[in-house]
Amino acid sequence: MLRALIYGLAILHLGPGLAFAVLAFGCDPSLPWLGPVCQKQTLGTFLVLTLVFWLMLSAGAVALLALKRRAAGPGRPTQRADA
Repeated sequence: MLRALIYGLAILHLGPGLAFAVLAFGCDPSLPWLGPVCQKQTLGTFLVLTLVFWLMLSAGAVALLALKRRAAGPGRPTQRADA
């Protein structure tokens, strides 16, 4: 339960952080990597990027958990019972 809480908090925290980094470094006036995205509303772009990063991070976490369960095999538990 604690591990799931930590994963959730990490995803919620990293989504806006990554979106801010992309906007800060991708919309540099001298060399804009994001081009047309930088010319739109900054807050709207930030919200869309945050949602995209939340979805990407959540999908990655679900995929890692699925791979971990698959590697454990059908008869073996994924976590220790006394943990």
